[in-house]
Amino acid sequence: MKSGLAVLFMLALALTAGAQKKKELSTWVNVNYCLPKVAYDIEVTLECTRFIPGPYSNYAEKELRLKPEATHPREHWEIKDMRITPRYLPDEKAVYSVSATGEYTPVTLSLSAEGFLAGVSVGVEELGAKQKEMKYSENHPEKGDEINIMKLNTYNHLKEVLDTNYTFQEIDGEMKKIWDPIVRYVPKTEADNVKEAVSEIFRIRSERVKLLAAENNVPDGKSLEIILKEFDRMEANYMSLFMGKTEKRKVKKVVTCVPVRADEPVVAFRFSEKEGMSDAKNVSAIAYSLKIADVIVPVSKSLAEGDNASAIFYRVPAVGELQLLKGKEKIISFQVIVPQLGEVKRFPVDVISNEGLMLEFYPYSGALKSIRKK
Repeated sequence: MKSGLAVLFMLALALTAGAQKKKELSTWVNVNYCLPKVAYDIEVTLECTRFIPGPYSNYAEKELRLKPEATHPREHWEIKDMRITPRYLPDEKAVYSVSATGEYTPVTLSLSAEGFLAGVSVGVEELGAKQKEMKYSENHPEKGDEINIMKLNTYNHLKEVLDTNYTFQEIDGEMKKIWDPIVRYVPKTEADNVKEAVSEIFRIRSERVKLLAAENNVPDGKSLEIILKEFDRMEANYMSLFMGKTEKRKVKKVVTCVPVRADEPVVAFRFSEKEGMSDAKNVSAIAYSLKIADVIVPVSKSLAEGDNASAIFYRVPAVGELQLLKGKEKIISFQVIVPQLGEVKRFPVDVISNEGLMLEFYPYSGALKSIRKK
């Protein structure tokens, strides 16, 4: 029994000592939080058309009476699509802290995963970071198949040459000189290739006309369709030797743009038809910019200078028109909320503590959502 009382007495002393230590607490408590700013991710879809000249493009006008679209390799770029998505980041110019020490009424903060202020003295549902899927693809220029007559299945790179050779034979009792050529094969020259390619083009066209006129006794149906398709393929291959060919590919790029001031365009990227997207410093290319126009900021008194009273800082965000500009031309616009162009306000901590208030904020704009008592 005595031992039990001793334990209770010792426990009481420990609790008393703990209470005294808690009362004398002088540890400095400091909690940091930040307000958000908005950046815009611009996903640009580009299409590149690559022109590959044919090896015999110089003969096209003479042999086929046609003018090739390209006589040297070149690229042509077009912007097919652009998508603008807001992304919220910590504003390095709006980082604050709540500090306290000694005996004080605690003020609890609720923060998002990014550190944005979400609430004061109120339980807020869990706020996770807005996850964004990340995609990456290596942007190497695609090399098209070289246009080469050697790759055509119907082409033979050798030609038959007859060398002069004579033999003597006795004919009707008389020795006569008789031409007996020696056959050998040599590589064809460019002129030979051009002549053969032109001949094949016209032969294929002639055979196609006969097929369509039913002169070759090929019945209508699948067989005729297959033959005509094969002729089309063969003609396209031979024509590419003179006219060249084009190849297209699509490329997606993402650039990030952060508006800094109202009515001040920020260059996101530059674009030229010859090079596609280029560096923002390339003044020879057309600039694509973002601008926040017609900004509206609620009017209120500025923060008192030298006021060191502990406070919760929040934003009254600005509202404006986000404009996408091509040079000076406005392409598209829509209404947006821009936190960093708004105004920072303060709510004293002692008022929150004394009045037992609960504050909620919109984490991704920094704006005050509600004030109510516990």
